[in-house]
Amino acid sequence: MQYLRPFFRILPFLLIISLYLLTLPGCTPLYPETEESIRKSSDKSVKPEISETGKDSIDVVAVKKVVAPLRIGVTDGAPPLVSKKGKKFVGLEVDLARALAATLGKKALFIEVPWAEQINWLEQNKIDIIMSGMTITRPRTYRVNFTTPYLRGGQIMLVRLEDRNLFSTGVYSVMNTNHTIGVVTGTTGDLFVTESINGAKIRRFEKAGDGVRALEKKKIDVLIYDAPMVCHYAAISQGQKLTPILHLATEEYLAWGVAKDNDELHSRANRFLMEIEKNGRLQRLITKWIPYM
Repeated sequence: MQYLRPFFRILPFLLIISLYLLTLPGCTPLYPETEESIRKSSDKSVKPEISETGKDSIDVVAVKKVVAPLRIGVTDGAPPLVSKKGKKFVGLEVDLARALAATLGKKALFIEVPWAEQINWLEQNKIDIIMSGMTITRPRTYRVNFTTPYLRGGQIMLVRLEDRNLFSTGVYSVMNTNHTIGVVTGTTGDLFVTESINGAKIRRFEKAGDGVRALEKKKIDVLIYDAPMVCHYAAISQGQKLTPILHLATEEYLAWGVAKDNDELHSRANRFLMEIEKNGRLQRLITKWIPYM
C-alpha cells in the first residue's frame, strides 16, 4: 500500500483540476451525449402541455381567414338608384348591393367613383362591380360583362308642369326647335340627344340634381334622363311643379357591370338576381324606391 500513498496525496488536486476543466467552454463532458439527450436539449424552448388524457398537445394560434369585401363602384347624384345621404349611400342599387354581398359572404364596400371613370376603375381592378344605374349599351359591352338586367327603362323627359301640353309627344316635341335641352354629362341621355336631335341646344350638368334646379329656374326647357331618376325627381319636386313625360325615347335595360375576366362574380350575381326575382324581393325593392315603375 505504501506505493499508493503518493497517488492518494495528489488525488484531491486531480479532482479539482478535472472539475475546473469541465467548466471551460467547449469542453467535452465525461460521458457521451445520447440522441435522446441531444433532442431534449434542443427542445427546451418548446414544452408541450400535457392534456388531461395524458397526450401531448401544443397550443396553436388560430389564424382567422380574412375575406375581402365586395368593392362596389357607385356614383353620387342618381337617386333613387344611388345617392348620398350624409356620409352614407342610399337607394335601390345600395340595397341590392348589400343583399348581393351578404349572399357572397362578404361585406359591401362602397367606393365613390366619378361616372366617367367607372369602367376604367373596373378594368384597373380598383372595384369589383359597377352598381350605379348603368344601362347596357353596345360600346360598353366591349369592355364590361353585364349581368342579367334588373330594370327596364329608357330616356324620358322631365318638364315643368305648366309646359306638359307643349311637350306631350315626348322627344318629338323638341325636334327641330329652339328649346334648350338639359342632359347629365356622359350618360345615355347625353349620347342620345347628341346623336339624335339635330342642332339641339344642349346644356350639360355633372349631376342630375343640378339639371333639375336649372329646369325649375327656367334655365332649360326640358331635362332628358333615365326614366327611374326622372320619376323620382317628379315625385319629390316642391309643389309638384315638375312632371315626367312618359314616352320612352329609347328602350334600355339597367344592369351591373363586372370585369370581363371575372366569370365567377358574374355567374353568382346572375344567380342572385334570378333568386330575388323569383321570390318577389326584387319587385318589392323597386316599388319601395320607384313607386311609378
